[in-house]
Amino acid sequence: MKWVALMPGAVIAMGIILTSATARAQDREAAFLAGETIDCPGCNLAGVSLKRRNLAGADLSGANLQEATLHKTDLRGANLSGANLVDANLNRANLTRANLQNADLTGAMLFAANASAADFSGAKLKQALMGDVRLIRANLEGADLSFADLGGAKMTDARLAHATLTRADLRLTALFRAHMQGVVAEDTYFAGADMRGADLTGAVLLRSNFHEADLGDANLSQADLFQANLSTASLQNAQLSGTRMPDNTVHP
Repeated sequence: MKWVALMPGAVIAMGIILTSATARAQDREAAFLAGETIDCPGCNLAGVSLKRRNLAGADLSGANLQEATLHKTDLRGANLSGANLVDANLNRANLTRANLQNADLTGAMLFAANASAADFSGAKLKQALMGDVRLIRANLEGADLSFADLGGAKMTDARLAHATLTRADLRLTALFRAHMQGVVAEDTYFAGADMRGADLTGAVLLRSNFHEADLGDANLSQADLFQANLSTASLQNAQLSGTRMPDNTVHP
């Protein structure tokens, strides 16, 4: 390893540059919090209250919003890609068409939020509290929703291909025509869910509970339902070609 000795003047110059950059970042954050701008990409906004703010179309990509309060905040079309929203409060927020690609929403609260047509692809939503959330036509491909509470969620036409739903609670969830190819949903609770016409091709559904769920016209081809509870589920006209059934038999 080669060590490069810096002249005192160079060290001072670097210090000035770093100090200037920090000052600019603080100025941007102050302007955002004062309502002078709605854009603050990469800003440190951890723990701030943005309750009921109009941030429609805002650029908050890569921002640190950990434990921030965004209750009833208007975030329609906002760019939150790569943002840190761990434990943030997004209850009843409007996230319609928002970009949350690869955002971290671990433990976040999104109760009754409207996130229809939002993009959560690759996002972390582990242990998120999302009861009654609207995710109609939302993109959740590759998202991690393990242990999440999605009870009563509206997810018609949602895209969940290759998402992880292990041990999530999806009771009474509307998954009508949902795209769930290759989903991993082990020990997941689907009781009373409306899954008519859903595409679950190749899904891993080990030990999941489908008590009184409606899987009519669903495509379960090549899915793994080993030890799943289907005793009271409706499977009328469901496609089961090559499906591993709860008793370990393979459907022809």
